[in-house]
Amino acid sequence: MTAIFDRLRPGAQFTDLFVTLSLAGVLIWFGLMNISGASAETVDRWLKGHMFLSGLQENKQWIMWALGGAQALSGLLIVLHSVPERVKRYAYGFVVLWSAASLSLLLTNPVWIGSLGGFPAIGSGQGLLKYITIGGLALWCLGHRHGKLVMLIGIIVVLGWIGGMKFTQIEADGIAPLLKTSPVFNWWLPVYLGTMQASYVIGAIELATVALLTGNWWNQRAYMLGLALAAGTFIVTLSFMVTFAPTWNGSLGGFPYLTSSGQFLLKDLLLLAGCCVLAAKGR
Repeated sequence: MTAIFDRLRPGAQFTDLFVTLSLAGVLIWFGLMNISGASAETVDRWLKGHMFLSGLQENKQWIMWALGGAQALSGLLIVLHSVPERVKRYAYGFVVLWSAASLSLLLTNPVWIGSLGGFPAIGSGQGLLKYITIGGLALWCLGHRHGKLVMLIGIIVVLGWIGGMKFTQIEADGIAPLLKTSPVFNWWLPVYLGTMQASYVIGAIELATVALLTGNWWNQRAYMLGLALAAGTFIVTLSFMVTFAPTWNGSLGGFPYLTSSGQFLLKDLLLLAGCCVLAAKGR
């Protein structure tokens, strides 16, 4: 078993390339979405619900241009080989700040499900949890010694929290359309199990993955198995971008315009990059 995992672990060169392309790709994609105004509905929702920034809605366009410009520029600085490393560090620093600012929305916006009693029943804030790993990825790129730990904690939080939510009816109803349109699941999970039972299975897998990831502190074999399951989870969720039509904004012509659901799914590319860093040989 150990030998199999060792052969499957990505090399340092592949990991560096995958992290660079993933981080740059997401930044440029999100940046262009903001600059073009395609993210207007998402930005408006976060501003409208913000405890302190709701008055800035009338300046939404300027905020989108500024944020989008910073995102796209950072992505270009990261991916262009000719850019000096000292300049790239500013781009990674921006990602850390962007991640921290996004996480702060958990404290300022209505991200909890009121019908389930509020915290810890998380609703629209699920996508925000992913910024823990995204910020950790940027810290790792900066050479910060705690970058990998932040990434791991972020993956554990995402899988643990969202996995726990799979045992609620509202989350089960939310993932049912994804399962029914996915060739990975639609031929067996919704067929043999009801909506709630199918959600239980997914939640149990995610919580089991979390338990294995804690092996970082007690058993490396369990930890590597956990990383493999986490990576598999993120690959499957990324596949929903192909099979789940509401990923794309039909009113804008579909691809490449992402809906808020599409943006939520695309962030898993960076969580997958985090798994590669944590599992890589020689890292």
